[in-house]
Amino acid sequence: MKIALVIEKFDPNGGGAERSTAQIANELRKAGHAVTIIAGAVGTPESIAGYNVLTLNMQGRFGALKLSRFVKWARQQLQQGGYDASLSVTTTVPASVVQPRSGTLKETFARNVAIRTSTAAKLFKRLTLLLSPKHQLLLALERRTLRDPLVKRFAAISGYVQKQLVEGYSIDPARISIIPNAAAMPVVTPQQRQAWRDEVRKGFSVPDDALVFAYAALNPRLKGAHTLISAAAILKKRGLQNFVILMAGSMGYRQQHQAAQLDVRDCIRFIGATKHMDRLYCASDVTVLPTYYDPSSKVVIESLMLGVPAISTKYNGASDMILPGEGIIRGRVINDPGNAEELADAMQQLADPAARAQCASMSEGLSDSLSMATHVQRLTKLFEEASRA
Repeated sequence: MKIALVIEKFDPNGGGAERSTAQIANELRKAGHAVTIIAGAVGTPESIAGYNVLTLNMQGRFGALKLSRFVKWARQQLQQGGYDASLSVTTTVPASVVQPRSGTLKETFARNVAIRTSTAAKLFKRLTLLLSPKHQLLLALERRTLRDPLVKRFAAISGYVQKQLVEGYSIDPARISIIPNAAAMPVVTPQQRQAWRDEVRKGFSVPDDALVFAYAALNPRLKGAHTLISAAAILKKRGLQNFVILMAGSMGYRQQHQAAQLDVRDCIRFIGATKHMDRLYCASDVTVLPTYYDPSSKVVIESLMLGVPAISTKYNGASDMILPGEGIIRGRVINDPGNAEELADAMQQLADPAARAQCASMSEGLSDSLSMATHVQRLTKLFEEASRA
């Protein structure tokens, strides 16, 4: 098939939807399909080498005017390209299949308001969004896209995203297929796992017998870093001994100051950005992501694929994988991302080696079912279904 993938910005070295789009394109090409990326902006020439890309080469941030221009241009490319199938990973541009990899904009904005701790701050953020031309344009484009007759099917990367489409926009559930988010993780032998565990722990001065929690985020405020640091202080007061939290990503002064204020600086290693998350998981006993919003976090999925239990929130679509039902428990899911006591309870429960071992045993086989190859196979079937609709 001749397939188009639509995304506002395409950079295989980026995070989230950009990296996933590159992985989807790679798997489609492996299967023999001709793939074109339609993007408003792209990464460096080196990063997009090998991909067939149509781009406006837009520079800087996408304001309302740039976004409008991209949407109009992308629709033209889809109409004129003679594609057998098309996939849009954004709700601003319609395609035969829409996969909102960031969820709906309506839910994204609502959860950004929820991050605010005071009523006044929530009200101010809500008013700011209501008065923002770009915000109003985005919502208008989303409404138009989701009811566009070009869209035949929706691919939700979690039950949470399906709920957003049904409850937020009254999309017929029959048009929505849940295709769980996926990740590309290496096959790790027990010997390699132990070697990475020793290497990472030694590199960050973590005792061999310490209980290690892993956390990673590019947006620590949205991903609940402050809740995790507060939970560390609670665990310390409860008498939990010899535990360390490895915090990877864009941590800054705010997180370091909070850790110092709560006297848990000795329990936390701020390790910055890393391209070796697989090693971080292998060095850890539990992955923790108390996120306020995530359609389906790769951090949780990757952790489970490597057999490491995870703790997250009901506002993370990947929590479907932590507690999928039928008595399967691969970690813990908390209700309130801002409740440090609730998070500390979950972390303390998984401080028990027996509880962790039980969770790890229930993660066996996930490497195949959550692989990008499996994800794209299911997407391809949806393309075929959409072409007949």
